[in-house]
Amino acid sequence: MSFNTKFIPLAKPYPHKIKNITFFISSFGNKNTSVCAEDVLFHMLQHKIINKNQ
Repeated sequence: MSFNTKFIPLAKPYPHKIKNITFFISSFGNKNTSVCAEDVLFHMLQHKIINKNQ
């Protein structure tokens, strides 16, 4: 089985420097996914809250 995914650039990459380290920030979209960025962030927040309450 082959997966033909095309990642679409959402914004032009840009550098972000923190002290001596330069990060290149980029973002890509994938039309073949069933989960959007908001869902991923919500899941991460839920997981963090659950772990904090245990």
